[in-house]
Amino acid sequence: MDSEPQLVIVGAGPAGLAAARAAALQGIQKILVIDRDDAPGGLPRFCNHPGFGLGYAAWPYRGPGFVRRLMRDLAGTNVAVECSTTLISVREGPAIEIVGPRLGNRTLRPRALVLATGIRESNRGNLMIPGARPEQGILTTGQLQQLVARKVALPDHIRRLAVVGTEHVAFSALITARHGGLRVSHMIGEEASIRSVAPARWMARAFGADLILGARLREIIARNDHVTAIRCETAKGLIDLTCDGVVLTGGWIPEIAALSGSGIAVDPKTRGPVIDQAMRTSLPGIFAAGNMLRSVESSGWAAIEGYRAGNLAARFIQGRLEPRQSAACLTAGDGIDYVVPQRWDPALTTDRGIPAFKPSVRVSRDIGRAQLCLSRDGVMAWIGSARRFRPYRRIQLDLESIMNGREGDWQLSVKPR
Repeated sequence: MDSEPQLVIVGAGPAGLAAARAAALQGIQKILVIDRDDAPGGLPRFCNHPGFGLGYAAWPYRGPGFVRRLMRDLAGTNVAVECSTTLISVREGPAIEIVGPRLGNRTLRPRALVLATGIRESNRGNLMIPGARPEQGILTTGQLQQLVARKVALPDHIRRLAVVGTEHVAFSALITARHGGLRVSHMIGEEASIRSVAPARWMARAFGADLILGARLREIIARNDHVTAIRCETAKGLIDLTCDGVVLTGGWIPEIAALSGSGIAVDPKTRGPVIDQAMRTSLPGIFAAGNMLRSVESSGWAAIEGYRAGNLAARFIQGRLEPRQSAACLTAGDGIDYVVPQRWDPALTTDRGIPAFKPSVRVSRDIGRAQLCLSRDGVMAWIGSARRFRPYRRIQLDLESIMNGREGDWQLSVKPR
């Protein structure tokens, strides 16, 4: 771009592309989206199976199809997408340092910035898994998806995989392996029930994968630099499961390396930026959306958040939104793993052109019959209906109605019945 963009969006996944569309529809003229990958789309572009975009779109696209839909939405807008371009640092201003083949190494000073850098899966080093260290055969789901999507063949000796994890993405790995001509022989998880939806069990069975729950990966075994098995700890003792490769799923980590030293507040629970319901971070003019905010949500959910962030960033540029986020806290109490947003502005109202804010709330453990409670200064202000709560399952909550303009610091907790 020959002049400074009004808005820079970092990340060309569902959240970033939806943010660009929303800002363009609000009349922002110079919008730059950057992404370090070689093409826009984020993780969905490598996932050739249905289930993407629900909530934001009317039906579940295949991953690449949802990306095409998001890119079609930008046709005819003043949005420039620069791939192979990396965010190096963020500073108050906002000011960002970037580097890429077309734009070079430069500092941009847009009127507003939307961070939508997404997440990555934990690798073997993050998970501190002991055992042999062969050069090939130990992958994350994302790596497997990229290899299959780019038609990069794995070595001939890798034909049977063990998938470690039972989240949605673990079953995505199951489908991807089949597309790549590979077989998943085992799926293991430490929990007593799968973290994905119950019907996913049938998928594992239909694909010929032996699902083993209550099993913890203790060691990777190899011979002659080839994976031969994984050793798992179960209630009945150690067992060895024969395989040629291992796929590590989940363990999501927000991509916030470039925020180091920026001054943007990070929530130790989510490991993502602290935001309020206007998607504002702790630095004026900097907004955040999508899966960098907390453990993984769906692509449709991320796109909805991005669309909201793009709308509100546009309003900030136009002088219709205060620059600083609210100081009022919304904290996770007993039984709650995390809550997003972590700040709440009781004076903030948005019009019908902006999607209603949907909070992300997860419990920290499996809880039987219990109630969700919202309190202020130790006084109960709202109690939900009794229900069962399970970790890794989204909690539906209409915070805008519950808070109803009330001021002060709030705590969300679970009260067993």
